[in-house]
Amino acid sequence: MRIPMMQLIVSQLAATMILCSASASAVENQETSETVIPSDSISEAVTEGRKFVAVFGDSVSMATMADAKLGSPGPRFYADFLASIAAASAYDATLGKLKRERTEDEQHRLLTAFFGNMARLNLSPYFGNQNYSLPVLIKSSHGKKPVVYNGARMAGAYHFGHLYLATFKKFLERHPFLSSPDLIVVNFNGMDFMEGWSLESYANSVRAFYRELTKLAPRANIVLTGLADPVPLLTAPDKVTIPNSPAGPITCTQLYKIVRFGNKTGLFPGAPEENIEAARKKIRDMNQILANATASLNEDRENFPEFEGQAIFVPPMSGDGEDSANHIAADCIHPDQFIQAALGRYMWPFIEPLL
Repeated sequence: MRIPMMQLIVSQLAATMILCSASASAVENQETSETVIPSDSISEAVTEGRKFVAVFGDSVSMATMADAKLGSPGPRFYADFLASIAAASAYDATLGKLKRERTEDEQHRLLTAFFGNMARLNLSPYFGNQNYSLPVLIKSSHGKKPVVYNGARMAGAYHFGHLYLATFKKFLERHPFLSSPDLIVVNFNGMDFMEGWSLESYANSVRAFYRELTKLAPRANIVLTGLADPVPLLTAPDKVTIPNSPAGPITCTQLYKIVRFGNKTGLFPGAPEENIEAARKKIRDMNQILANATASLNEDRENFPEFEGQAIFVPPMSGDGEDSANHIAADCIHPDQFIQAALGRYMWPFIEPLL
C-alpha cells in the first residue's frame, strides 16, 4: 500500500527535482584522476610510482548526505533525495507493474541509480580530498596520491559482494599492470543489518566474499571494518528532517517508514527496549563474524590458500551515543561530516602500517 504523503511528494516534485538532481550530480561527482570507478580505463603511466588502493563500501563510505543538515537540509538535499524517491516511485508505477521479480543484480543497480547521486565524494574518508581523507593522507606520507578503485555503492553489503567482485575482476583484466592492490579496505557498514538477513546468511556471505577477493588479489593487505552501533542514529528523539514538502514537515519516524528501515530493523525513535537490545546483540555477533574472518584470512591456508597478505579487523569507532545522535545528516540515517572526519582520523593509524 502506498503512503499518501509519498504520493503527494512524488506527484508535485518529480519532474523538477529529477532535473535539478541530474545537473547537480554531474558537477559534484566528477572524479579526480587518482580515483577510478569500475567502468574507467587508465594508462600505466598514470599509475607509475603510486600506491594502488581498492575500497569496497557503501553509502557511508561515499559520505552520502554528509553536507545536508538535519532540519535545514538546503536545496541540494531536495534535488537529490526527493528526486530519488520520485524516480523509485515512477519505476514502481511503470516497469514495476510488469510483476516480474527483480534479480539481485537488478535490485542493486536500481538502488545505486536512484540514490547514488546523493554521495559527496569530496567529503568521503576513503575517496575525498579533505585532510582526513585516505588519498590525502597517503600523499602526505608517500609523496603521491594513490590510485583508488572506488568499489563503493549505495547498496554496499557482503550480501552483494559477489556483484562487486565480478566488476573488480573485469577491471583488473583490463589493467594487467595493476596485478594486485597494495591495500584493500572493505567498509560495508549497515545494509546487511538493515535488510534483516540472518547471522548464518551474513557469515556465509562474508566467507564467500573473502575467498573470491583473495583469489583476485592474493598479495594485498586487507582491512575489514567493523559495523557501527546503529541504535543512536535510528532511535534518537524524533526530529523534523524535511521541513518543506507539499505534505507538510516530515519527521525521521515518517521517513523511516518511507524507506522501510523501521520495518526491517525494529529501530525507530521510541522503539521498545527489547528491540534495541536485540539490535545491539546482532551487531555484536556480526562484528564477531568479521573478527573471526580476519583470523581465518591470516591463519587458515586450507580455505585461503592464495592469500599472502595481512588482514586486520578494525573495531567500530567508539564514541558517545548521544554525540553520535547529534551528528545525523538530513535523511536521519547517514552520519554528517563531523563523523566522516572522525572516521578518517580513526582509520589512518590502522591503515598506515599496512602501506
